[in-house]
Amino acid sequence: MSTGGLFHVVLFLLFEPSLLQMPPKCEKETDCPKENQVVFGKSTTEIPRTLKPGATEVFFVDSSITSIPKGAFAENPQLEKVEFMNAVEPGAFEGLINVINLEISGSPLTSIPVGVFNDLGNMEKLVLKFNKLLTLEKGLFDGLRKLRELQLHGNDIHIIEDKVFDDLQKLEILHLLTKLQKLRLYENQLTSIPEDIFQNMPNLKEIGLYSNKISELSPSLFPHKEKLSIITLENNLLTNFLPKGIFAPLKKIKKIDLSKNNFITLSPEFFEGTNTLTELNLMNNKISSLGKNMFENLPTLSTLKLSENNLQTLPGDIFTPLNKLTNFLQIQPFLLFLN
Repeated sequence: MSTGGLFHVVLFLLFEPSLLQMPPKCEKETDCPKENQVVFGKSTTEIPRTLKPGATEVFFVDSSITSIPKGAFAENPQLEKVEFMNAVEPGAFEGLINVINLEISGSPLTSIPVGVFNDLGNMEKLVLKFNKLLTLEKGLFDGLRKLRELQLHGNDIHIIEDKVFDDLQKLEILHLLTKLQKLRLYENQLTSIPEDIFQNMPNLKEIGLYSNKISELSPSLFPHKEKLSIITLENNLLTNFLPKGIFAPLKKIKKIDLSKNNFITLSPEFFEGTNTLTELNLMNNKISSLGKNMFENLPTLSTLKLSENNLQTLPGDIFTPLNKLTNFLQIQPFLLFLN
C-alpha cells in the first residue's frame, strides 16, 4: 500500500469513530433485535398499522402507548409474539391467529376484558406478571386450549372466579390442568380459593399459596391427589378453624407449611389421614397451647418447626407418637414439659 493510501485509511478512521466502537451488549432480547423482530421505545405513541417485511415478533418497551385499541394488529396477522407493557382494550388482538407468545407485564393494568384472547387459539405462552390485576373472571382464558404456560405472579389478585381455568387443557406451568405439576399463586392479595380450583389437576405435585391474605379454606379444597406432596400456605391469615381432615385426601403429602399465620392452637383432627407427612412448619404463629394428642396422626413426621410461638408448656408425652422425628431444633428454649 502506498503512503498516500495508508494516510487515507488513518484519516477515515479518525473521522469514523463508530468503526472503533465495541458492539453493543445484548443483555436483553430487545437490546439486539433479530431480523424478524421490531422494538418500539419511548417515542412510540400508537400501534403502527404496518411493520417491516418479515417481522414476526414485536416488542413495546417503555413506550408512550397507554392502551392497545381494538384491531390494533389486524393488518399484521403474521405476528407470532407480542410483548406489551400497558392497558388492553376489547378486540386488541383481533386477527392474530398465529401468535404463540404474548406478554403484558409491569403495567398498571387492573383488569383484562373477557374475550380479548378470542383469536389467540394457537397461543402457547401467556405472561401477565407484575401488573395490578385484581380479578380473574370466568371465561377470560376460554379458547386457549394450546396454552402451556401462564404466568400471573406479582399481581394484586383478590378473586379467582370458579372454572376460570377449565379450558386450559394443555397447561403445564402456572406460576393449570391435566398436565400441571406446580401451581403457584404467591404474593398476591387472595382472600379465598374457589372450592373446585384443583378438581381437574390430577398431576399436581406442589401448591404454593404463600404471601396472600387467605383466612379460610374449604373442607373439600384438596380433592383426592395421587401426586401432591407439597402445600405452602405460609404468610396468610389462617386461624384455628381449619376444616377437619382437610389434608386427608392427600395420600403422598410430604410437606405442609403453615408458618406466619394466626393459629393460637391446633387440633389433631386437622391432620387426619396425613400418614406420609414428613415435614410440618408451624413457626411464627401465636400458638400458646397444644393438646397431648396433637401429633397422633403424624407417625412419619421427621421435621417439626415450632419456634417463634407463645408456647410456655407442653404435655410431657406430646411427642411420643413421633418415632421418626429427627429434626426438632426449631423450638424456643426454656419450654417446660408437663407430665
